[in-house]
Amino acid sequence: MSPSRRLQSTDYHRRPIRALNTLLRGLSAVGIAKLPLQQDQLIATARKATGLRDFGDEGFLDPMQRLITALEQEADLNPVGRYMNRTNILRLLKHRLYAHELLTRHPEILERQIPDPVVIVGLARSGTTRLHRLLASDPRFLHLKSWETVFPVPYPECFAARDAGRTDPRITALDAGLKAVMYMGPQIAAVHPLGTFEVEEEVGLLQHGFSSQIFEVQAKIPSFAEWLMTHNQNTAYEYMVVLMKIISWFRGDPPDRPWVLKTPQHMQDLDALLHVFPNARLVCPHRDPVKVVGSSCSMTWNGIVRDSDSVTPDWVGREWLEKTERMLQKTLKVRKEMVTPQRQYDVQYADITADWQGALQGIYDFLDLPFSDDVRGRMQNWLDSNQQHQHGKHRYSLSDFGLDEQAVDRRLMFYRNRFDIPYETKNPHTTACSNTTETS
Repeated sequence: MSPSRRLQSTDYHRRPIRALNTLLRGLSAVGIAKLPLQQDQLIATARKATGLRDFGDEGFLDPMQRLITALEQEADLNPVGRYMNRTNILRLLKHRLYAHELLTRHPEILERQIPDPVVIVGLARSGTTRLHRLLASDPRFLHLKSWETVFPVPYPECFAARDAGRTDPRITALDAGLKAVMYMGPQIAAVHPLGTFEVEEEVGLLQHGFSSQIFEVQAKIPSFAEWLMTHNQNTAYEYMVVLMKIISWFRGDPPDRPWVLKTPQHMQDLDALLHVFPNARLVCPHRDPVKVVGSSCSMTWNGIVRDSDSVTPDWVGREWLEKTERMLQKTLKVRKEMVTPQRQYDVQYADITADWQGALQGIYDFLDLPFSDDVRGRMQNWLDSNQQHQHGKHRYSLSDFGLDEQAVDRRLMFYRNRFDIPYETKNPHTTACSNTTETS
């Protein structure tokens, strides 16, 4: 949904959610249902819920406190938003407790080796999700499912369910969670297709280090966003690798099979990615930056309105134009200084849209892998199952966010010129040749 006619964030709330917010505000005013966001209290609650106490390395406490401070001082959370953020933080804490306990019992997990991955590094809304899910159709690559990014660590009930041939309780939990998310924000699926078993990006694993852009698209927290942009994120990426090893161990993955990874956060933290995967092969898609900024603003707006009653489209526009420029500048610098030409490959969003098989052939040539008929067929099956607009059209305009196309174009011209990115004169997803939804 586009914020046309200068709608307020509350206009996106379903009536029952508005009523619930009103009720919870009243209860909070008389000392009931206050839902505190306090680090010590949250840690105590997570320990009580799991029966575990030891987090192992507690380096996450600093970013966690920075997040809590920003949520309290900047986000202007409504009661439902406060509940959702509190629940989310508790989930992350519980999984860190589960992880440390599991690694204490099975130290061999950390001895697993992860082959050099293929990593898609591109701005949000530049076709990275489509490219990721196409490559994940190739059984030669490992990938994450959505439920694994949200609940990466198996707890005792998960082992019991596996031994008994029952559904993993984490799958059941995410099924219920996604239903709630889609009820509260039905427009989200048109921006980024969701599903418990969908191929998903590793930004959810980074969230467990309390150093993730996910927090930024759920709440107005500019001080935390600035800290993320300017602070070294090696620790969060190191923990991401630990979680990847846990997931791979539980699944029994072949030790020599590489992962295909993707999250737009790598545009901000490419140095941290290369810290943990110095020989990663990078596939870098590029899209008209005018379209990218408009679509990124829409993505953020549709995610952030749920939890706040006062965030405005113009703030989202200013924030994400600035953020996009800084991510581009940082990525260009890191690619030049830290990545050899043999380990990076650039591809145009326009080429993927016009001729996906031709574009993928170029990527497979770069990876020195055969692009077989079997792999092409698997990719076509994915495309056939993901027809355009099946979750509704993703409509947006820069003007919705107080931005001017020509001004945005001038500001990001350095990027367009660097990769000779064509102007996107019309939405390719409205043409017959597209055959896919607009995914990030």
